[in-house]
Amino acid sequence: MWGTAGAAGLAAWGVPGWLRPTPAAAAEQTSSGALYPKGIRPSKLYVLAEGTLTYEERVLVATLQGQLARRSSNAGEAPGIYLDIPGIGYAVWLADLADRYGVELVPSDGVWSLVDRFRQPGSYGRPINTYVLYRRGESSVNVATSLAGITGALAVEETLEPLARQHGLRRVADVRGKDDSWLKREYWPRLRHDLVVEQKPDFANQLRDYATMAGALMFFDGNTDFRRQVVHDLDPDSAVVGWGDASHGEHTFVSVSSQEGSRTIPADHARNLAPLSGITLDRISQRASARPPAVEPDVHYVAFLNTDGDNIQWLLGDFQSSTRWFANPNRGAFDLGWGISPSLVDLAPSVMRWYYDHASAGTHQERYVVGPSGGGYLYPSMYPRGELRLHARRLAGSMARADLGVAQIIDFDSFDDTALWSAYLDQEQIEGLIYLEYSRYDSHKGRIVWANDKPVISARTMLWSGLSGADETSVTAELNNAVRDPSSAAGYSVVMWHAWSKTVDNVKAVVDNLAPHVRVVTPDALVKLVARNVRR
Repeated sequence: MWGTAGAAGLAAWGVPGWLRPTPAAAAEQTSSGALYPKGIRPSKLYVLAEGTLTYEERVLVATLQGQLARRSSNAGEAPGIYLDIPGIGYAVWLADLADRYGVELVPSDGVWSLVDRFRQPGSYGRPINTYVLYRRGESSVNVATSLAGITGALAVEETLEPLARQHGLRRVADVRGKDDSWLKREYWPRLRHDLVVEQKPDFANQLRDYATMAGALMFFDGNTDFRRQVVHDLDPDSAVVGWGDASHGEHTFVSVSSQEGSRTIPADHARNLAPLSGITLDRISQRASARPPAVEPDVHYVAFLNTDGDNIQWLLGDFQSSTRWFANPNRGAFDLGWGISPSLVDLAPSVMRWYYDHASAGTHQERYVVGPSGGGYLYPSMYPRGELRLHARRLAGSMARADLGVAQIIDFDSFDDTALWSAYLDQEQIEGLIYLEYSRYDSHKGRIVWANDKPVISARTMLWSGLSGADETSVTAELNNAVRDPSSAAGYSVVMWHAWSKTVDNVKAVVDNLAPHVRVVTPDALVKLVARNVRR
């Protein structure tokens, strides 16, 4: 057992110094301009089918993924592991890594063949030959994942320990019975402070590769005082990657994180972030033009934009493959906006580039804007003001790298607080904001306020199943009867369509029935039109 030896216990267990990163060393991983820890670019990926693995095997291989993503061999090789999931985006990202980035793909014979391969010293760099023991059904799996990131070990469930020993692995710790609070109390100085991973213990490989690679605290404790203490102790404008306890609404934990100056990156189902983050792209450009159309008199302009674009697990998963969204055959039949998380420019830049390259750019265009509320899901009115300005500066840098100019905001009763929006709109890169009241998104009915002579545009209406006035017939009628004056704020509409209850088909049903005087444009084009033409 680790006992109460704390960080000093690592040395007592004979763990070499190069596997005991200090917070300063961890910070160096992001000093190049990236806001998130990044893996080493893989030269080769051993591919395993996720569906063939047990929970225990998936935990083990995820921690092996993380260890490989943080080291390269003396010969310059950088092998990694990729868990394939047919039918959703992960198979596409894997093929793209091979086709566009020259990554060699090697089918794997199984978990234990990989353990054997990387346990041996040789051309693959330092051997990975130790493990931390945990028990399934406890939070000790999160403790083991976190300590794996510190010690360079793998996380092994107690039923796999005999096999682990047969394959030459050596136990360096037994954390059975230990929980997240014990881990933080004993090892917080050795874990990174700019990022934590919030993940339920019953999730197997999701995010464990990334937590291991990053040397981050992985925890899950519901909506407790301990959780507040975790986010309180993080650096200014830090990231909570994963998802909290939403049993009483997502605002419960997002509010606490916002109050403590932390942004949430919805990612609890995300896989393979360790190898995907290994690709580095200095800038990713959207394919379609950012130029708005010439303004016309006696027309009404409307832009359609999906909700939940901050959700990177969705963008990595079935958003790409489902005919509800990006695989819809009607995509490209009209101008459309998509929300996207700027964190992808660091976490999975090849994925962001793929989406940009496959957006419509012909007669009708698709353009991306930042999902709520900037660099992650947060409520700006609750964020400490100094940290919000830091967040906005960092956000502007990510937006410049990702060719983004407009951001969505979700908040509570803050629409008229123009001093709050100045934190964002002081940044040259940020051209405007689209404001969504937490409930309902369209509460302010298209009103516009100004900060730094840039617009903050509220949603005029929504497509959302089960809400009054948010059906296709009502939205169509509202747009057809709207003011036809491009010099007036009333001459423009943003329509938010709910990603979980509506599809591209529902948006097309509205577009197909719009009057001839209604012009559909992308959201960033609408922001430019407002900025150029609306009377202040």
